[in-house]
Amino acid sequence: MNVCVCLFNYVTQWEKTLQIIRFQNSVPLFKVLDSLDISAMIMWRAFIYSLLKIVFCPFIAYITLILYQRRSHPESQWTSVTTTKTMLPLIVSNQINNCFFGGLVIANLIIAAVNQKLHGIVKEANMLQSPVQMNLHKPYYRMRRFCELADLLDELTRKYGVTACRSKNYLRFTDWSMVLSMMMNLLGITMGCYNQYLAIADHYINGEPFDLFLAIVLVVFLAVPFLELVMVARISNEILMETRRTGELLQRFDLQHADARFKQVVNAFWLQVITIDYKLMPLGLLELNTSLVNKVFSSVTGSLLILIQSDLTLRFSLK
Repeated sequence: MNVCVCLFNYVTQWEKTLQIIRFQNSVPLFKVLDSLDISAMIMWRAFIYSLLKIVFCPFIAYITLILYQRRSHPESQWTSVTTTKTMLPLIVSNQINNCFFGGLVIANLIIAAVNQKLHGIVKEANMLQSPVQMNLHKPYYRMRRFCELADLLDELTRKYGVTACRSKNYLRFTDWSMVLSMMMNLLGITMGCYNQYLAIADHYINGEPFDLFLAIVLVVFLAVPFLELVMVARISNEILMETRRTGELLQRFDLQHADARFKQVVNAFWLQVITIDYKLMPLGLLELNTSLVNKVFSSVTGSLLILIQSDLTLRFSLK
């Protein structure tokens, strides 16, 4: 299954390389990041999250494969170079998906920073319309301050639009690869869990020896792709929550005594949020959020119940 996914990813990457390069060069990343306050702690957390997906998961599979090869074939000269040649095609073929994951991490940081500045604008705009502030400040000061806030809000509108649209458009380069990987991982997790059941059943029912090391290796190779799926679903769900928070913050504006231009900018921002309707759905089949993990659990559990019931029926009918 990994070979099939690897070959498919190689073909699609070779075909879409120039398109992806043009798309990445067209993203005004540094212009969007300009004037946004992103703390070092948030950046460090995002870096660790990306490192876990891109480096840690392949490294765990790499170490596990070395230990398994040395135990299964002690007569062969298995070295780290040999294992690297085995793992390298799988790592390289997953680069577009890793770039998509990194793009989601950056998009989440940007939208969170936009929401942070938007929250401050909401508080100040509503405060300027309170009876105390309206009596304290002259209309000219309030009009000038609303114009300044409108400029800030207009800039946030452009940054939100670029971030949301570009992160959604990146999905078209990875949708086929992602759906195929999900199908293969679903099948692999189901058959791997079923093989674990067969080994345990043969040990307790037929008295056959149980290879604990092989079971641990199988669990690791099943856990790594599932962990990658969980991380993609989680970061997608975080972006979805941030985009919903943007709409909620825009609804908190009190526009009763606001400036006309400020009202226009708020309505334009709200219209953009509604129009984009941020959702990540590869090929329109499944939405990338935390419910995807529950669907995988349900599918694996249902398939395992059918397979285990059939095996137990066959075992006890032969006795």
